[in-house]
Amino acid sequence: MRLALFLLLLFLPFLSNSQKLSISVFNDTNLNTILVTPTKGEYSMVLGDSMITIKPLQILYISRQGDSVLVRDENQSHGSYKRVTLIGQTGEDVFRLKPIIPSKPARLYDDNITFYVEFNRIMAVNIIDREKYIAAVVLAETGPNKEPELYKAQALLARTFTVTHIDKHQSEGFNLCDQEHCQAYKGRPEAFQDIYDAVLDVKGLIVVDSTLKPISAAFHANCGGQTASSEDVWIQALPYLRSVNDRFCTSAPNARWERTIPLTEWKKFLAQQGVDTAKVTRDNLNFFPKERPKYYTVLGVNIATTTVRKYFKLRSAWFSVSAGKSEVRLSGKGYGHGVGMCQDGALAMAQRSFTYDKIIQHYFKGVQIIDISRVNLDSIKPDSLEVKPFDVLQ
Repeated sequence: MRLALFLLLLFLPFLSNSQKLSISVFNDTNLNTILVTPTKGEYSMVLGDSMITIKPLQILYISRQGDSVLVRDENQSHGSYKRVTLIGQTGEDVFRLKPIIPSKPARLYDDNITFYVEFNRIMAVNIIDREKYIAAVVLAETGPNKEPELYKAQALLARTFTVTHIDKHQSEGFNLCDQEHCQAYKGRPEAFQDIYDAVLDVKGLIVVDSTLKPISAAFHANCGGQTASSEDVWIQALPYLRSVNDRFCTSAPNARWERTIPLTEWKKFLAQQGVDTAKVTRDNLNFFPKERPKYYTVLGVNIATTTVRKYFKLRSAWFSVSAGKSEVRLSGKGYGHGVGMCQDGALAMAQRSFTYDKIIQHYFKGVQIIDISRVNLDSIKPDSLEVKPFDVLQ
């Protein structure tokens, strides 16, 4: 009875203000066999109505058997069950997950994991403390060996996104997945403690607008010296996502790029956009904007620079065009969609002793940083600026 009550509490639907999250890991992989190894702490394994203790570094093989999960170790089979769960007992528990069929690189994860068969595959759902999840996301989105104030600013955005998308996969039985359309999540980082300490410094804090609604927590790698307003990329204008000049990122490697495209391909694209290419001259094609442009105009036809970016898979939508006899040369600025926080700029600000709140307020206008408890999350719908994976090039 006590076991059943414990499992009921563990797997109740996750409320938006819960401290635990359920994250589907390797969500893009048709998992059939997985190797699981506890590497830190103490673990118990729930098999049906029973619970057994797992030894440190004990290797477990999790395999699909029809609509059930088969569990075995190096010495014996433990049988097949509808659900198999590893539960950490110390609060500092870590396990290693290695997909075997198909083969994928191993990753470390914190806390708990549950396995079951659904969608014609084994589902592996990590039940993890929210702040540990945020720390892992921060590393995946920023990289190691960065400044603590950058980590704090990125943590605020990651947490804000998390609470506004907490039910993104509710119909599938978990909160979020580990893919970019949720947030990049690659498990426990090697440099965990430094990042985790920064995350805990801003524990429970999110970014809200003037009405105390969590913001659309957009960010990108490099803005090239000027961020974009939200409506220039995603239609909807938001008062806190305004274009700002950013001198901090212009010396970073991602601040400039070049691309050469055959003139025939360029004209083919223009024709698809409604341009009469028979009337096009070299001067018509040249384009030298002084600020971040919204449109590239040719013979009176306005073509969204975001459309050009998507078609040619450019690093950004900020570029100039110089036409030659057989090609056009694009000279671009920045990397990513350009809306919200510029990560290279934020890093440079942190290196110049700007604190995380000053970084956030530089890129998001009129916002506040408050505790989650001050927001009625039940009344909040996911933000409308759905960023596709292509738009969040890092």
